[in-house]
Amino acid sequence: MLFKRPTSSYWYYKFTVKGKVVYRSTGTSDKEKAQEIADKTKAATHDVIKLGNKQRYLWQDAVLKWVSDSEKRSIDTDKYHLKWLRTYLDGVYLDDINEDLIEKIIKAKLKVAGKTRVNRTTELIRSILNKAMKEWKWIDATPHIRRFKEGNHRLRWLTQEEAARLIEELPEHTKAMALFTLATGLRESNVTHLEWTQVDMQRKIAWIHADQAKAGKVIRVPLNQDAIDILVGQIGKHQTRVFTYCGRPVDKVGTHYWREALKRADIENFTWHGLRHTWASWHVQAGTPLNVLQELGGWSSYDMVLRYAHLAPDHLSDYANNVSLKSMRPSASSPMLRLLSA
Repeated sequence: MLFKRPTSSYWYYKFTVKGKVVYRSTGTSDKEKAQEIADKTKAATHDVIKLGNKQRYLWQDAVLKWVSDSEKRSIDTDKYHLKWLRTYLDGVYLDDINEDLIEKIIKAKLKVAGKTRVNRTTELIRSILNKAMKEWKWIDATPHIRRFKEGNHRLRWLTQEEAARLIEELPEHTKAMALFTLATGLRESNVTHLEWTQVDMQRKIAWIHADQAKAGKVIRVPLNQDAIDILVGQIGKHQTRVFTYCGRPVDKVGTHYWREALKRADIENFTWHGLRHTWASWHVQAGTPLNVLQELGGWSSYDMVLRYAHLAPDHLSDYANNVSLKSMRPSASSPMLRLLSA
């Protein structure tokens, strides 16, 4: 029996096999897919209970358990990848996921994303399957999943001219989020999920809660006038969320429209996260000390901000002059003076 709950758009199924009641979400709002999943589950449950076979689990079963058990701060990113994977894995038993299916997924993803993003998607599949095998004991083996080599690329940041070209090409709702990122350096999820309760316009401060921050600590975000102006433009669009599209919250910004805007602006090898790199790079070039940048950006490690040190070599000059042999005024017989005079 298929049915929907008032609080969910997903179809649920409920059936009884030899006195055992099975009640579960199908993880889909497509009724045809939901019926297929329910039928498969019922057949598998029948085999387990009546024939004593080992229970088989669908990909959706693993996804639901993965999400419900997860304590990852990046679970929203996982959900984004999992939503894309539904076309290829919905209704598939875990033990039927083989190398051929994985290759099909890789080829499909390469058509819409680069190799790095493909790696993120396949890493998630690998993690879920490994969990299903090692911890949940749902499957006995996992397929080989190839991984593309990722080089240690230089940090890609935009010049002022490039940023202006890109902003000009973005749709209005994405433009607001991009400008806010360039003004604050916040990560994508912190911008898309920002709520009005996290903003104090009078004190010009916003804050990211510990469970929203990558480092697990509250981030206090001072708002410059650019950020304030952007926030003012969002007032009245949504009761809870700061940034929305057609009255609905935005969950992802690196979309087709973003990629098309990059093409029109003639900007290559750039991702949304590059806006954070751009913000940090501009700060260092403007003379912001690295220790201050670390606090502004919410980085847990000083090593992370050292990546930007080369952009401001002149900031070392004043300190280099703190030690000068000539300023020490050695005596006439000093060997140091003889060396300097040679």
